[in-house]
Amino acid sequence: MKRQMRNIHPGEILREEVIYANEISVTDAAEMLGISRQSLNKIIHEKSDITPEMSFRIAKVFGGTADIWANMQTKFNLQLAAEKTRELNLKPFDYKHSA
Repeated sequence: MKRQMRNIHPGEILREEVIYANEISVTDAAEMLGISRQSLNKIIHEKSDITPEMSFRIAKVFGGTADIWANMQTKFNLQLAAEKTRELNLKPFDYKHSA
């Protein structure tokens, strides 16, 4: 059986690999990003998504590209959606093809 690795919320990466690893306070990181401490807390505690705009802010301040940050969020969201829809009893639509 193929085992899937879990996708990580990009907020966790921002928290662990950027903020904590560089000993930056959440308050200082929020200020650097031009957002409130509360908004950053929601992101790094995986309560809010990283928006496309936030992807650009993070890339500009901490590095990487906006695409990387946005793609991590998209992959994370797709994995959550796949898990939710697996539980549903959905059947594929049977298309009638015309000549």
